[in-house]
Amino acid sequence: MQEKLSQIKPLLNSGNLYAGIDEELLTYQHELVERLNQFNNTPDTLEGLKKREEILREALGTYGENLYIIPPIYANWGLKNVHVGKNVIFNFNVCLVDDADIFIGDDCLIGPGCHIITAQHPISPTLRKGKDKLQYNKPVHLGNNVWLGAGVIVLPGVTIGDNSIIAAGSVVTHNVAPNVIVAGTPAKVLRQITEEDNQIYDGKIPIPEDIIDKYMK
Repeated sequence: MQEKLSQIKPLLNSGNLYAGIDEELLTYQHELVERLNQFNNTPDTLEGLKKREEILREALGTYGENLYIIPPIYANWGLKNVHVGKNVIFNFNVCLVDDADIFIGDDCLIGPGCHIITAQHPISPTLRKGKDKLQYNKPVHLGNNVWLGAGVIVLPGVTIGDNSIIAAGSVVTHNVAPNVIVAGTPAKVLRQITEEDNQIYDGKIPIPEDIIDKYMK
């Protein structure tokens, strides 16, 4: 298995084509996914929560402190290629196609039902035939303090800049600049995030002074 991993690892983030269906490789991936299945089946008790943290520290490529994941979560490499910063929250039913690396910065919010995908297949009908199922991958990068609303899909190779918000149900096909709100399929910029957003919420409601004093000063 180590020989197979040494062969496949350089390909995962290279963008080069390789056989996605390989018996030896799939056996290894099943082992990784089984560990994630154990995470998803832990009870919501103090003992269960402790077990979840133990599994995540072992499973993730990079574990950030104060990580909170609400099961279930799915990843075909069992989170091995996922790198998470501190203070990150995943809501339930998140799907990570982590054939290539997925980098998630500090303070990110990942809404329920989000998909972050790194794998692609060639357009060529001929290359898509047969048992090998050729694929190639592109890493995904989320900056710090990114918020993915419910049901967002992030496609391979995308980078999302710091502080940006992706509206619920959007499909992100291209890079997103920092400090913007985007929405739609494909996602497009709605507006910039400005200093005024530190004074109001929900469009027009003033942020209470005690909240400003506690979190902004």
